[in-house]
Amino acid sequence: MNKFKGYLICTDCDGTLTYEPGKVSEENAKAIRHFQEEGGKFTLATGRFPGHAHEFGEQIQVNAPIVALNGTVLYDLEREAVLHEWTGEKENYISLFRYIVEHYPDVWECWINYTDRDSVSLKPGDIQGKENAVEEVFQELPNELYKALSFQKAEITTRLQKDLKEKFGHLFRFDTSWPEGLEIQPIDSGKGIAVQYMKEQFYQDIHTTIGVGDNENDLNLLEAADIGYAVANALDSVKAVADRITVSNQEHALAKIIEDLEKEIEKR
Repeated sequence: MNKFKGYLICTDCDGTLTYEPGKVSEENAKAIRHFQEEGGKFTLATGRFPGHAHEFGEQIQVNAPIVALNGTVLYDLEREAVLHEWTGEKENYISLFRYIVEHYPDVWECWINYTDRDSVSLKPGDIQGKENAVEEVFQELPNELYKALSFQKAEITTRLQKDLKEKFGHLFRFDTSWPEGLEIQPIDSGKGIAVQYMKEQFYQDIHTTIGVGDNENDLNLLEAADIGYAVANALDSVKAVADRITVSNQEHALAKIIEDLEKEIEKR
């Protein structure tokens, strides 16, 4: 019952664990249950809110804190409690969004996550030129905020990301996880940072962390993990930092990782 004791798997969801949004293959689910029954810790590292884990129902259940909102929140799903957070100052977000509204009115919409389950929206094209419009959006929000998102055409994403990195890169990370979206979060946050914190603070008995991902927002997860896995459908930049490359998300990647790990353990 302890074959996987000391191992923690932390996986991205969309494009990694799931074969389409919100759907996990039974092969993956069965392998994860086996991993947990044999003493392993399994959890999610997602850009979504912590409650996203409930969408999988009884098929898969985490048995370690969830890394949510791209590693700006470490969340205990059983207790419904934030264990740690990595936030950014509201004034910094206001400066950032003033710039976006002024220079990128073609951005369709932006979301600002201000709790572990709530967000507020602004549309740059609707408020450009309106005095104090950005400040009004942020007026009732707390002084410390989680991550934000912007949605726009893919060609704008590339230009926006480069521009914002140059002007605000000392304050924020700017990562993509799909072509029409840009994920914005404090520079000292990230999936990998949250996993390291979880290991140090709650799981000193964990000797091996395994991070699995496919996109830019998974880069520091793979870099921070003891073993970083890229799925076959991952970006080339993700594959470049991975320790190992496994099958695609359409081919039950988590089941394959657990199967390979089990073989390695049995050979010792």
